[in-house]
Amino acid sequence: MPSMDESDEPSEPPRFQRVEWAEIAPRRRRATPERIAFALGVAVVLGLFLYDAYVAHVYLVGSWEATPVDWAVMLAAVCLAAYGVVPAIQRPRSARRVIRAVRTRTALLGSAAALGLVAVLGLVAAPVLGEPSLAFNYAYQPPVGFTARIYNTGCLGEVLRGPGITRYCRGTLYYPLGTNYRGQPLDYLLISGARTAVYVVAFTAAFIVPLATAVGVAAGLRGGRLDDLLMAYVDVQVSVPALFLYFVGYMYFGPSLLLLLLTFGLLSWGGIARLVRSEVLQRREDGYVRLAHSLGASDRYLATRHVLPNVTNTLVPAVFHLFAVLVVAEAGVAFLGFSDIERHSWGSTIAEGLSTDPMYPHEVWWVSTVPALALAATVVAFKLAGDGLRDAFDPRTEN
Repeated sequence: MPSMDESDEPSEPPRFQRVEWAEIAPRRRRATPERIAFALGVAVVLGLFLYDAYVAHVYLVGSWEATPVDWAVMLAAVCLAAYGVVPAIQRPRSARRVIRAVRTRTALLGSAAALGLVAVLGLVAAPVLGEPSLAFNYAYQPPVGFTARIYNTGCLGEVLRGPGITRYCRGTLYYPLGTNYRGQPLDYLLISGARTAVYVVAFTAAFIVPLATAVGVAAGLRGGRLDDLLMAYVDVQVSVPALFLYFVGYMYFGPSLLLLLLTFGLLSWGGIARLVRSEVLQRREDGYVRLAHSLGASDRYLATRHVLPNVTNTLVPAVFHLFAVLVVAEAGVAFLGFSDIERHSWGSTIAEGLSTDPMYPHEVWWVSTVPALALAATVVAFKLAGDGLRDAFDPRTEN
Protein backbone atom coordinates (compact mmCIF):
# COMPACT_ATOMS: atom_id res chain seq x y z
CA MET A 1 0.00 0.00 0.00
CA PRO A 2 1.50 3.33 -0.99
CA SER A 3 2.67 5.54 1.76
CA MET A 4 0.89 8.82 2.32
CA ASP A 5 2.86 11.91 1.59
CA GLU A 6 3.18 14.49 4.35
CA SER A 7 1.52 17.03 2.12
CA ASP A 8 -1.54 14.79 1.84
CA GLU A 9 -2.10 14.61 5.58
CA PRO A 10 -5.31 16.31 6.65
CA SER A 11 -4.62 19.65 8.28
CA GLU A 12 -6.04 20.52 11.67
CA PRO A 13 -9.05 22.80 11.69
CA PRO A 14 -8.17 26.43 12.42
CA ARG A 15 -8.50 27.51 16.01
CA PHE A 16 -10.04 30.86 16.98
CA GLN A 17 -7.73 32.80 19.20
CA ARG A 18 -9.17 34.79 22.07
CA VAL A 19 -8.60 38.47 21.64
CA GLU A 20 -8.62 40.72 24.65
CA TRP A 21 -10.57 43.98 24.42
CA ALA A 22 -7.47 45.90 25.42
CA GLU A 23 -5.73 44.67 22.26
CA ILE A 24 -8.33 46.30 20.03
CA ALA A 25 -7.49 49.85 19.07
CA PRO A 26 -10.22 52.30 20.00
CA ARG A 27 -12.27 53.48 17.09
CA ARG A 28 -12.31 57.10 16.19
CA ARG A 29 -15.60 58.89 16.40
CA ARG A 30 -17.26 59.14 13.04
CA ALA A 31 -17.85 62.66 11.71
CA THR A 32 -21.62 62.52 11.50
CA PRO A 33 -23.63 65.29 9.81
CA GLU A 34 -24.89 66.40 13.22
CA ARG A 35 -21.36 66.88 14.55
CA ILE A 36 -20.24 68.62 11.39
CA ALA A 37 -23.18 71.02 11.53
CA PHE A 38 -22.57 71.66 15.23
CA ALA A 39 -18.87 72.37 14.67
CA LEU A 40 -19.58 74.72 11.78
CA GLY A 41 -22.27 76.53 13.77
CA VAL A 42 -20.01 77.00 16.77
CA ALA A 43 -17.26 78.28 14.47
CA VAL A 44 -19.66 80.84 12.97
CA VAL A 45 -20.81 82.03 16.39
CA LEU A 46 -17.21 82.26 17.58
CA GLY A 47 -16.30 84.26 14.50
CA LEU A 48 -19.18 86.66 15.09
CA PHE A 49 -18.14 87.03 18.70
CA LEU A 50 -14.55 87.88 17.75
CA TYR A 51 -15.81 90.30 15.10
CA ASP A 52 -18.06 91.97 17.66
CA ALA A 53 -15.25 92.18 20.22
CA TYR A 54 -12.43 93.44 18.01
CA VAL A 55 -14.10 95.05 14.97
CA ALA A 56 -17.71 96.09 15.56
CA HIS A 57 -17.17 97.00 19.25
CA VAL A 58 -20.80 98.11 19.79
CA TYR A 59 -23.28 97.08 17.12
CA LEU A 60 -23.00 93.64 15.57
CA VAL A 61 -25.45 94.21 12.71
CA GLY A 62 -27.13 97.56 12.09
CA SER A 63 -28.27 98.87 15.47
CA TRP A 64 -28.21 95.46 17.18
CA GLU A 65 -26.00 95.41 20.26
CA ALA A 66 -25.40 91.76 21.10
CA THR A 67 -25.65 90.93 24.81
CA PRO A 68 -24.58 87.77 26.67
CA VAL A 69 -28.07 86.31 26.39
CA ASP A 70 -27.93 86.86 22.61
CA TRP A 71 -24.74 84.82 22.36
CA ALA A 72 -26.26 82.09 24.53
CA VAL A 73 -29.32 81.93 22.30
CA MET A 74 -27.07 81.77 19.21
CA LEU A 75 -25.38 78.70 20.66
CA ALA A 76 -28.80 77.30 21.49
CA ALA A 77 -29.89 77.81 17.88
CA VAL A 78 -26.78 75.97 16.70
CA CYS A 79 -27.57 73.01 18.98
CA LEU A 80 -31.21 72.87 17.87
CA ALA A 81 -30.28 73.07 14.20
CA ALA A 82 -27.52 70.45 14.44
CA TYR A 83 -29.35 67.89 16.56
CA GLY A 84 -32.92 68.74 15.60
CA VAL A 85 -33.13 69.95 12.01
CA VAL A 86 -30.30 67.87 10.54
CA PRO A 87 -31.62 64.53 11.89
CA ALA A 88 -35.08 65.45 10.57
CA ILE A 89 -33.59 65.97 7.11
CA GLN A 90 -31.73 62.66 7.35
CA ARG A 91 -34.91 60.82 8.32
CA PRO A 92 -37.52 62.11 5.88
CA ARG A 93 -39.88 59.23 6.61
CA SER A 94 -40.20 60.21 10.28
CA ALA A 95 -40.48 63.88 9.34
CA ARG A 96 -43.29 63.12 6.88
CA ARG A 97 -45.06 61.09 9.54
CA VAL A 98 -44.95 64.01 11.97
CA ILE A 99 -46.09 66.49 9.29
CA ARG A 100 -48.93 64.16 8.36
CA ALA A 101 -49.92 63.94 12.01
CA VAL A 102 -49.91 67.74 12.31
CA ARG A 103 -52.12 68.11 9.25
CA THR A 104 -54.69 65.60 10.45
CA ARG A 105 -55.12 67.19 13.91
CA THR A 106 -56.86 70.53 13.93
CA ALA A 107 -55.79 71.51 17.44
CA LEU A 108 -52.17 70.58 16.78
CA LEU A 109 -52.17 72.42 13.46
CA GLY A 110 -53.58 75.58 15.03
CA SER A 111 -51.13 75.50 17.94
CA ALA A 112 -48.19 74.87 15.62
CA ALA A 113 -49.24 77.82 13.45
CA ALA A 114 -49.55 80.07 16.51
CA LEU A 115 -46.14 79.08 17.86
CA GLY A 116 -44.63 79.45 14.41
CA LEU A 117 -46.04 82.96 14.18
CA VAL A 118 -44.54 83.84 17.57
CA ALA A 119 -41.17 82.48 16.46
CA VAL A 120 -41.19 84.38 13.16
CA LEU A 121 -42.22 87.63 14.83
CA GLY A 122 -39.61 87.26 17.55
CA LEU A 123 -36.69 86.18 15.41
CA VAL A 124 -37.31 88.09 12.18
CA ALA A 125 -39.69 90.98 12.72
CA ALA A 126 -38.16 92.28 15.96
CA PRO A 127 -34.61 92.85 14.60
CA VAL A 128 -35.87 94.12 11.23
CA LEU A 129 -38.37 96.66 12.53
CA GLY A 130 -36.11 98.04 15.22
CA GLU A 131 -37.22 100.11 18.20
CA PRO A 132 -39.43 103.10 17.37
CA SER A 133 -38.70 106.48 18.85
CA LEU A 134 -40.65 107.71 21.85
CA ALA A 135 -43.70 109.85 21.10
CA PHE A 136 -45.14 111.14 24.36
CA ASN A 137 -47.45 113.46 22.44
CA TYR A 138 -49.31 110.40 21.16
CA ALA A 139 -49.52 108.43 24.39
CA TYR A 140 -52.51 106.17 24.92
CA GLN A 141 -53.74 106.21 21.35
CA PRO A 142 -56.63 103.68 21.23
CA PRO A 143 -56.70 100.72 18.85
CA VAL A 144 -58.36 101.13 15.49
CA GLY A 145 -62.14 101.06 15.84
CA PHE A 146 -62.13 102.21 19.49
CA THR A 147 -62.14 105.56 21.26
CA ALA A 148 -60.44 106.80 24.43
CA ARG A 149 -60.48 109.94 26.51
CA ILE A 150 -57.75 112.46 25.69
CA TYR A 151 -55.64 113.59 28.64
CA ASN A 152 -53.03 116.23 27.74
CA THR A 153 -51.95 114.28 24.66
CA GLY A 154 -52.42 114.59 20.94
CA CYS A 155 -54.66 112.52 18.74
CA LEU A 156 -53.84 111.16 15.30
CA GLY A 157 -57.43 110.19 14.58
CA GLU A 158 -60.71 111.98 14.74
CA VAL A 159 -61.37 114.02 17.88
CA LEU A 160 -64.85 113.57 19.31
CA ARG A 161 -66.50 115.96 21.73
CA GLY A 162 -67.91 114.60 24.96
CA PRO A 163 -69.88 116.15 27.81
CA GLY A 164 -68.33 119.38 29.05
CA ILE A 165 -64.70 119.78 28.04
CA THR A 166 -64.09 116.04 27.69
CA ARG A 167 -62.67 114.98 24.34
CA TYR A 168 -62.24 111.50 22.89
CA CYS A 169 -59.75 110.21 20.36
CA ARG A 170 -60.63 107.62 17.73
CA GLY A 171 -58.02 105.01 16.84
CA THR A 172 -56.34 104.92 13.43
CA LEU A 173 -54.46 102.41 11.31
CA TYR A 174 -51.21 104.21 12.06
CA TYR A 175 -51.36 102.58 15.51
CA PRO A 176 -53.63 99.59 14.88
CA LEU A 177 -53.24 98.22 18.43
CA GLY A 178 -52.84 101.57 20.18
CA THR A 179 -49.90 102.96 22.16
CA ASN A 180 -48.65 102.96 25.75
CA TYR A 181 -47.81 105.91 27.98
CA ARG A 182 -44.54 106.51 26.08
CA GLY A 183 -46.27 106.57 22.72
CA GLN A 184 -44.77 103.21 21.70
CA PRO A 185 -47.06 101.13 19.47
CA LEU A 186 -48.48 97.97 21.02
CA ASP A 187 -47.65 95.93 17.94
CA TYR A 188 -43.96 96.67 18.50
CA LEU A 189 -44.25 95.72 22.19
CA LEU A 190 -45.98 92.47 21.22
CA ILE A 191 -43.21 91.60 18.78
CA SER A 192 -40.51 92.43 21.32
CA GLY A 193 -42.29 90.29 23.91
CA ALA A 194 -42.44 87.45 21.40
CA ARG A 195 -38.66 87.71 20.95
CA THR A 196 -38.17 87.34 24.71
CA ALA A 197 -40.47 84.31 24.75
CA VAL A 198 -38.53 82.74 21.86
CA TYR A 199 -35.29 83.28 23.78
CA VAL A 200 -36.74 81.48 26.79
CA VAL A 201 -37.91 78.51 24.71
CA ALA A 202 -34.68 78.23 22.66
CA PHE A 203 -32.45 78.29 25.74
CA THR A 204 -34.62 75.72 27.50
CA ALA A 205 -34.88 73.38 24.52
CA ALA A 206 -31.15 73.45 23.76
CA PHE A 207 -29.64 73.22 27.25
CA ILE A 208 -32.19 72.42 29.95
CA VAL A 209 -34.20 69.64 28.29
CA PRO A 210 -31.14 67.59 27.16
CA LEU A 211 -29.69 67.90 30.66
CA ALA A 212 -32.89 66.67 32.29
CA THR A 213 -33.24 63.82 29.80
CA ALA A 214 -29.64 62.71 30.22
CA VAL A 215 -29.95 62.67 34.00
CA GLY A 216 -33.18 60.68 33.87
CA VAL A 217 -31.81 58.13 31.38
CA ALA A 218 -28.53 57.69 33.26
CA ALA A 219 -30.31 57.21 36.57
CA GLY A 220 -32.80 54.75 35.12
CA LEU A 221 -30.39 52.65 33.08
CA ARG A 222 -27.41 52.46 35.41
CA GLY A 223 -29.29 52.39 38.71
CA GLY A 224 -27.40 51.74 41.92
CA ARG A 225 -25.34 54.49 43.48
CA LEU A 226 -25.52 56.68 40.41
CA ASP A 227 -29.30 56.61 40.57
CA ASP A 228 -29.29 57.43 44.28
CA LEU A 229 -26.81 60.27 43.80
CA LEU A 230 -28.63 61.86 40.87
CA MET A 231 -32.07 61.62 42.46
CA ALA A 232 -30.72 63.04 45.72
CA TYR A 233 -29.39 66.02 43.79
CA VAL A 234 -32.75 66.43 42.07
CA ASP A 235 -34.49 66.42 45.46
CA VAL A 236 -32.19 69.15 46.74
CA GLN A 237 -32.56 71.16 43.56
CA VAL A 238 -36.36 71.04 43.60
CA SER A 239 -36.38 72.30 47.18
CA VAL A 240 -34.54 75.52 46.22
CA PRO A 241 -36.98 78.25 45.06
CA ALA A 242 -35.85 79.66 41.73
CA LEU A 243 -37.41 83.06 42.43
CA PHE A 244 -35.39 83.46 45.63
CA LEU A 245 -32.16 82.55 43.84
CA TYR A 246 -32.98 85.02 41.06
CA PHE A 247 -33.51 87.80 43.60
CA VAL A 248 -30.12 87.01 45.14
CA GLY A 249 -28.49 87.26 41.73
CA TYR A 250 -30.51 90.39 41.02
CA MET A 251 -28.94 92.12 44.04
CA TYR A 252 -25.40 91.39 42.88
CA PHE A 253 -25.63 91.40 39.06
CA GLY A 254 -28.73 93.46 38.34
CA PRO A 255 -31.62 92.51 36.04
CA SER A 256 -30.70 90.15 33.25
CA LEU A 257 -32.64 87.74 31.07
CA LEU A 258 -29.67 85.38 31.04
CA LEU A 259 -29.67 85.33 34.84
CA LEU A 260 -33.38 84.51 34.83
CA LEU A 261 -32.88 81.69 32.32
CA LEU A 262 -30.04 80.21 34.35
CA THR A 263 -31.85 80.33 37.69
CA PHE A 264 -35.30 79.23 36.56
CA GLY A 265 -34.05 76.86 33.87
CA LEU A 266 -31.43 75.04 35.92
CA LEU A 267 -33.82 74.66 38.88
CA SER A 268 -36.89 73.55 36.92
CA TRP A 269 -35.85 70.35 35.17
CA GLY A 270 -36.13 68.00 38.13
CA GLY A 271 -39.68 66.97 37.24
CA ILE A 272 -38.68 65.97 33.70
CA ALA A 273 -35.70 63.98 35.00
CA ARG A 274 -37.97 62.06 37.36
CA LEU A 275 -40.50 61.31 34.63
CA VAL A 276 -37.80 60.07 32.27
CA ARG A 277 -36.25 57.95 35.01
CA SER A 278 -39.56 56.30 35.85
CA GLU A 279 -40.20 55.50 32.19
CA VAL A 280 -36.67 54.14 31.72
CA LEU A 281 -37.05 51.89 34.76
CA GLN A 282 -40.07 50.32 33.09
CA ARG A 283 -38.58 50.08 29.60
CA ARG A 284 -35.30 48.51 30.67
CA GLU A 285 -37.22 45.43 31.86
CA ASP A 286 -38.88 44.89 28.47
CA GLY A 287 -37.81 41.85 26.54
CA TYR A 288 -36.21 43.58 23.59
CA VAL A 289 -34.12 45.81 25.88
CA ARG A 290 -32.91 42.88 27.98
CA LEU A 291 -32.12 40.93 24.83
CA ALA A 292 -30.07 43.78 23.39
CA HIS A 293 -28.26 44.18 26.70
CA SER A 294 -27.45 40.46 26.83
CA LEU A 295 -25.98 40.69 23.33
CA GLY A 296 -23.53 43.32 24.52
CA ALA A 297 -25.28 46.55 23.57
CA SER A 298 -23.92 49.60 25.33
CA ASP A 299 -25.99 51.88 27.51
CA ARG A 300 -25.76 54.59 24.89
CA TYR A 301 -27.13 52.27 22.22
CA LEU A 302 -29.94 51.14 24.50
CA ALA A 303 -30.82 54.71 25.36
CA THR A 304 -30.85 56.09 21.80
CA ARG A 305 -32.34 53.09 19.99
CA HIS A 306 -34.70 51.43 22.44
CA VAL A 307 -35.45 53.64 25.45
CA LEU A 308 -35.79 57.25 24.29
CA PRO A 309 -38.04 56.51 21.28
CA ASN A 310 -40.47 54.81 23.64
CA VAL A 311 -40.65 57.50 26.32
CA THR A 312 -41.68 60.34 24.02
CA ASN A 313 -45.33 59.97 25.00
CA THR A 314 -44.31 61.17 28.48
CA LEU A 315 -41.33 63.38 27.64
CA VAL A 316 -42.87 65.60 24.94
CA PRO A 317 -45.87 66.89 26.95
CA ALA A 318 -43.62 67.51 29.95
CA VAL A 319 -41.18 69.51 27.83
CA PHE A 320 -43.89 71.71 26.36
CA HIS A 321 -45.35 72.18 29.83
CA LEU A 322 -41.91 73.37 30.95
CA PHE A 323 -41.83 75.83 28.04
CA ALA A 324 -45.15 77.29 29.13
CA VAL A 325 -44.10 77.47 32.78
CA LEU A 326 -40.85 79.30 32.03
CA VAL A 327 -42.54 81.76 29.64
CA VAL A 328 -45.07 82.57 32.36
CA ALA A 329 -42.29 82.80 34.96
CA GLU A 330 -40.38 85.31 32.83
CA ALA A 331 -43.55 87.35 32.33
CA GLY A 332 -44.26 87.23 36.06
CA VAL A 333 -40.81 88.48 37.00
CA ALA A 334 -41.11 91.26 34.41
CA PHE A 335 -44.58 92.12 35.74
CA LEU A 336 -43.08 92.60 39.20
CA GLY A 337 -40.52 95.00 37.75
CA PHE A 338 -37.39 92.87 38.27
CA SER A 339 -36.47 92.45 34.61
CA ASP A 340 -34.20 94.32 32.24
CA ILE A 341 -36.00 97.54 31.29
CA GLU A 342 -34.17 97.61 27.96
CA ARG A 343 -35.70 94.27 26.94
CA HIS A 344 -39.47 94.37 26.51
CA SER A 345 -41.61 91.57 27.86
CA TRP A 346 -45.29 90.79 27.81
CA GLY A 347 -45.27 90.90 31.60
CA SER A 348 -43.79 94.40 31.79
CA THR A 349 -46.28 95.65 29.21
CA ILE A 350 -49.16 94.23 31.27
CA ALA A 351 -47.78 96.06 34.31
CA GLU A 352 -47.67 99.31 32.33
CA GLY A 353 -51.37 98.99 31.58
CA LEU A 354 -52.22 98.64 35.27
CA SER A 355 -50.18 101.63 36.46
CA THR A 356 -51.62 104.42 34.34
CA ASP A 357 -51.84 107.41 36.68
CA PRO A 358 -53.63 109.79 36.09
CA MET A 359 -55.64 107.57 33.73
CA TYR A 360 -57.60 104.61 35.02
CA PRO A 361 -56.60 101.11 33.85
CA HIS A 362 -60.01 100.46 32.29
CA GLU A 363 -59.64 103.61 30.18
CA VAL A 364 -56.47 102.29 28.55
CA TRP A 365 -57.47 98.65 28.67
CA TRP A 366 -55.59 97.72 25.48
CA VAL A 367 -52.15 98.26 27.04
CA SER A 368 -52.57 95.30 29.40
CA THR A 369 -55.22 93.29 27.54
CA VAL A 370 -53.36 92.81 24.26
CA PRO A 371 -50.13 91.34 25.77
CA ALA A 372 -52.18 89.31 28.25
CA LEU A 373 -54.08 87.71 25.37
CA ALA A 374 -50.81 87.02 23.56
CA LEU A 375 -49.35 85.38 26.67
CA ALA A 376 -52.46 83.29 27.27
CA ALA A 377 -52.64 82.18 23.62
CA THR A 378 -48.98 81.16 23.67
CA VAL A 379 -49.41 79.10 26.84
CA VAL A 380 -52.48 77.35 25.44
CA ALA A 381 -50.62 76.68 22.18
CA PHE A 382 -47.79 75.04 24.12
CA LYS A 383 -50.25 72.81 25.95
CA LEU A 384 -52.08 71.74 22.78
CA ALA A 385 -48.83 71.23 20.87
CA GLY A 386 -47.42 69.02 23.61
CA ASP A 387 -50.48 66.79 23.66
CA GLY A 388 -50.60 66.58 19.87
CA LEU A 389 -46.90 65.89 19.37
CA ARG A 390 -47.04 63.19 22.03
CA ASP A 391 -48.92 61.02 19.53
CA ALA A 392 -46.98 62.25 16.51
CA PHE A 393 -43.56 61.28 17.92
CA ASP A 394 -44.76 58.05 19.50
CA PRO A 395 -43.45 55.21 17.26
CA ARG A 396 -46.26 52.97 18.45
CA THR A 397 -48.87 55.32 16.96
CA GLU A 398 -49.66 55.00 13.29
CA ASN A 399 -50.94 58.14 11.61
